[in-house]
Amino acid sequence: MNVRKVGRMNFLSHYYFERYNRNPELVVGCVLPDLIKNADKDVNVLPHKYEDRFDGNPKLREIYRGWGRHVEADRYFHNAPFFYTHTHELKQLLSPVVAGTPIRPSFLSHIALELLLDHLLLRHQSVHESDFYACLAAVDRDAVGRFLLLCDVPETTFFFTYFNSFLRAQYVGSYRQFDQITQAVISICRRLWDVRLTDDQTERMTATLTHYAALLDADFHTIFDDIEMHLA
Repeated sequence: MNVRKVGRMNFLSHYYFERYNRNPELVVGCVLPDLIKNADKDVNVLPHKYEDRFDGNPKLREIYRGWGRHVEADRYFHNAPFFYTHTHELKQLLSPVVAGTPIRPSFLSHIALELLLDHLLLRHQSVHESDFYACLAAVDRDAVGRFLLLCDVPETTFFFTYFNSFLRAQYVGSYRQFDQITQAVISICRRLWDVRLTDDQTERMTATLTHYAALLDADFHTIFDDIEMHLA
């Protein structure tokens, strides 16, 4: 089972780096890799193989530029000491909570850290979900569909079905509440494993995430500053 194929849900952390940009194609591009994996984890899109196909179309180029910034932000984040330190600490805290379940603690700590960062961005009003969704809603859908087709995705219905539901649900604002972060984490794990946590396990996970968010609060912004400087 390949956990790398499962889509992430830390959309606001990627949006943070484009928060002052009002180009909807760039904004969609910066979250498109995760949107696609959430829509269908088995669809593998590799735009860098088709870069020359986007020439001459500004909207396609902006989607591609956003995609590249997403990939580079992830690469930097997943190789940063910040990531190694906090996923290790979260793994130690969360492992007892999911002991006896199929959930892999290293995977759990990874997604928990990402969603806690989204939570902290919301709590400190570093991003606003309404701005994020407004940018997504304003995108040229024909350009997005053409981008996917040019990347040799044979049909795009699966993506726009998910994209429409994503816009309707507008769930990322719910990450202000720790119980909703817990539910999101469990939901992602259920895509990989047949798992049902007890009420006690769920409550312990929420308590652990609440505690760890308080520890992260003091210096979480440093990783965003580092990535932003790197992307610049």
